[in-house]
Amino acid sequence: MRSKLLGCALLAVCLLRGSSAATAAPVSPPGALEVPRVLTGDGPNWFAERYALAIEVLGPNVPAAKLRDVALSILAQWAHESARGRSEFCFNLGGWRARAKDRYFVARDNLGEPGKFRWTAYQDLPNAVADQLQRLHDRFPVAWKQLVAQPTSSAWVEQLGRSGYYTAKPADYARAWAMNRAELGRLVA
Repeated sequence: MRSKLLGCALLAVCLLRGSSAATAAPVSPPGALEVPRVLTGDGPNWFAERYALAIEVLGPNVPAAKLRDVALSILAQWAHESARGRSEFCFNLGGWRARAKDRYFVARDNLGEPGKFRWTAYQDLPNAVADQLQRLHDRFPVAWKQLVAQPTSSAWVEQLGRSGYYTAKPADYARAWAMNRAELGRLVA
């Protein structure tokens, strides 16, 4: 697989899609990185929009025979992280903490870690999907390889836990992921 998973495909999706008022997060003053925390995932098309974008971004980089299963598995993980969009703020689908130059919003961690954290805030959904897929690929290469090799297996989400993506017990997280995957799978059957 290419060293850059998404490369030009990501750029093309973002440029072609752009952002619309319906899917854009609030804009901060020029030069400011902190933005207000805005709910972006609470809508009837939460799954359909994110699944379609994941398919589009992953398409050139994942074998066609596995594409839909890989996208569904990623969506199930995002569904778990964001309570199927009810806790998705600023298009942060997977609970990513902000990097040094990221736009961010400040909030507690729902797992009860003390204090508030800076969470990556995205301008729009296409850029959010593209960046979060790239981050998953780059930061968790072992889990990514497991996902592409066996997209219906929970091995990759368990590996995410062992690699520090989340703090829950990997077996518990995997059970929640499997439940989300089964339920969301009925939407694409």
